[in-house]
Amino acid sequence: MIKYYSVFFFLFLSSISFTQENRTIDGQRNNPAEPSWGATDVPLKRKTSINYTDGSQEINDSDLPTPRQISNKLFEQNTDFLEAQSLSDYVWLFGQFLDHDISLVENGHETTILEIPTDDEYFSSQTIIPLSRSEHMPGTGQGAGNPRMYQNRVTSFIDASNVYGSTTERANWLRSFEDGKLKVSKKSVLNEEVLPWNTVTGEFNDQIDLSAAATMADDTRSLNKYFVAGDDRANENTLLLCMHILFVREHNRLCDELKDRYPSWNDEKLYQRARKMVGAYLQSITYNEWLPALGVYLPEYQGYTASVEPTIMNVFSAAAFRIGHTMIDDDIIRINNDGEVIPAGNLNLKDAFFQPRQILEAHGIDPYFKGMGTQIMQEMDCKMIGDLRNFLFQGPSNTGLDLASINIFRGRDRGLPDYNTLRKDFGLAKLNSFGDMTDNAEDIAVLTELYGSVDKIDAWVGMLTERHIDESAVFGELVMTIIKDQFRNLRDCDRFYFENDKTFSPSEIAAIKATTMHDIIMRNTSITLMQPNVFEAMPHMDIPNLVIEEIALEALVYPNPVDTKTTVKIYSDKEIQSSYQLINDNGQVLQSGSLDLYTGQDNYLELFFDATYVKGYYSLLLETEEGHTVLKLIKQ
Repeated sequence: MIKYYSVFFFLFLSSISFTQENRTIDGQRNNPAEPSWGATDVPLKRKTSINYTDGSQEINDSDLPTPRQISNKLFEQNTDFLEAQSLSDYVWLFGQFLDHDISLVENGHETTILEIPTDDEYFSSQTIIPLSRSEHMPGTGQGAGNPRMYQNRVTSFIDASNVYGSTTERANWLRSFEDGKLKVSKKSVLNEEVLPWNTVTGEFNDQIDLSAAATMADDTRSLNKYFVAGDDRANENTLLLCMHILFVREHNRLCDELKDRYPSWNDEKLYQRARKMVGAYLQSITYNEWLPALGVYLPEYQGYTASVEPTIMNVFSAAAFRIGHTMIDDDIIRINNDGEVIPAGNLNLKDAFFQPRQILEAHGIDPYFKGMGTQIMQEMDCKMIGDLRNFLFQGPSNTGLDLASINIFRGRDRGLPDYNTLRKDFGLAKLNSFGDMTDNAEDIAVLTELYGSVDKIDAWVGMLTERHIDESAVFGELVMTIIKDQFRNLRDCDRFYFENDKTFSPSEIAAIKATTMHDIIMRNTSITLMQPNVFEAMPHMDIPNLVIEEIALEALVYPNPVDTKTTVKIYSDKEIQSSYQLINDNGQVLQSGSLDLYTGQDNYLELFFDATYVKGYYSLLLETEEGHTVLKLIKQ
C-alpha cells in the first residue's frame, strides 16, 4: 500500500508540473523528472578534466607564471587596438546582462594575495590586493574523487531572473503588487521611471530599508544608497544599470497594455504574463540577434528535450563566458537624440563602477543607449584596457583590481585544466605549438616566455589568444564549441522556452520573434532615431530616418535560421497588395517584389538565399499602403 501511494503521489506531482503555466522564481520543476536541473543553488556541471594537485581543492599553479605577470606581459593594451568589425558596445553589454541572468558563483571566505611583480607600473610590491576563492559547496573538496563543486546562485535559464530575482524574497521586494507592476522610482530623473532605491518607498530621499531582502553588491564598499534589481550586480557599471531600467520599464509597459486588453485580470496574472513576455523577448534577442552578431549559429529549434541537463557548465562560468571583458572600451559615450555629446560629457569606464548617480547626471538612460549604438567595440583578443586591468572597482582608497588577473586566477581556483586539455575534453585536436594557436608573432614570443609549453596555457588565456574561426566569427574554435553547447542546452532543455510555451499562440510567437532589441529601446526611451540592428555600430548621421507606421500584418518564417530557402507565411486582416524587400545588415536591398494578400487564407512567399549571401542577420520588410512590418531572418 505504501508503494502504491508513493507512485500515485509522484504521478500527481508530475501532472501539476506539466500543467504549470508559469516558471517558478527559483527555476525548480522546469523538468518534472529532474526538478532541480537549472534551478538556483544547484552545482555547476563539471564537463572537463579536474585540475587540482590533490584532485580535490589545491590550486595547481606551482610551475605557472603569476596572474599579474601574465596580465602585465600579455594583456597590457596600448592606445592602438583592434575594432571588432562593426559590432557595437551593445554586443558586450547584452552579453554581461545575459550572463547575470544565467550565472552567479559567489566568493567565499578563503583569501589569497595577488603577487605583484617588482617592476609593476601601477601597484607596488607592498600593495595588498586580495583575491577570494569561489565559495564551494559544503561536503565537497574533501579528498580525491570529491572535487570542489560550486553553486549557481541564480537560475540557469534565460528567464529574466536578473529583472525579477531568483528567490521569492527578492521577487516580492521588487513587486509593487498593484496592476502586476514592478517597483520604480519616479522622482529621480525628470519624472522618468528608474529602478527603486534601497529605501522604504523606493524613492531616493526616503529612509533606507534595512530589512529589505534585496541587498545589492558594492565592490567599492562606498555606497549608502543604490538601485535594487533582480540581480545583485546591477550597480556594477552605469551601462548595466541602464539595461536593468530598460527591462523594468518594458515589464510595466506590458502590464498597462495587458490591463487595457484584459481589465478583469488581477495583479498576479498581469505580473506573471508580463514576466513571461519579458523572458521571451530576452530569449528571442539572444538567439535571433545577439548570438548571430557574434557569428554563432545554432541548429534550428526542434522542440523541448527533457533528457539533457541545462545547468551552467563550470568551464563556461569560470572562463568561456568571460571573454567579453576584452571587448570593452575605456570611454562610455553619452550623446543626445540629435547625436551631440551631452553637456556633462562622456564618461571614463573607471568612473562608472558602482556609481548609480551617473544616471542622474546624464538626466536618464537615453544618452547611454544612443552612445552605445555609435561606438564600435574592441576585438576579442588577449588585450584589455587599463580601466579594467588596473582600476577595476577602485574605491575611496584609490586601490583597484586587475580583471585579467582575477580571470586567470578564477580558472585555476575552479580546477580548470589547461587550454590544450580543454580542447581534448571537447573533442577538438590538441595543438602542437604556439604557432598553431595564433599568427601574432609578438603574442607567440610572450606566450613562449611565460609558459614555455603550449600544454601549460591557462584556459582563459588560451581562449582569448586562439585565432578566430573565420572573418564572421568573434570567437576561436574552443570558445565557439563551448558557447554553442551551453546555449543550445539552455534553449532546447527549457520547457518554458517561448517557442515551446503553449500559452503563446502562433501569432504571439511570431510577434516575439519580430521584437528586436531596437524595439525594446524605442518603446521605453524618448529616443526617436536608432539603427534597426543596434548590435551593429552606426554613426548618428548615417542612421536612416524611416517614418512608417506598423500595421496588423502577422507572418511566420520557416525555417529560420535559413540555409538556402525559407517560406514566409503571411496573415492579413484585409485583401490588399503588398511589397517586400530582403535587406542585409549593411542596408543593401537584395531582393524585392510585390505580393497580393488575401483574407481567409494563408499567403506564402518563398525566398531563396544565394550562395553569395554571407552568414548573419537579414530583415524582410513587408509594406502596404497602410504601413509595414519587419521580420528578422538569420542566414546560417
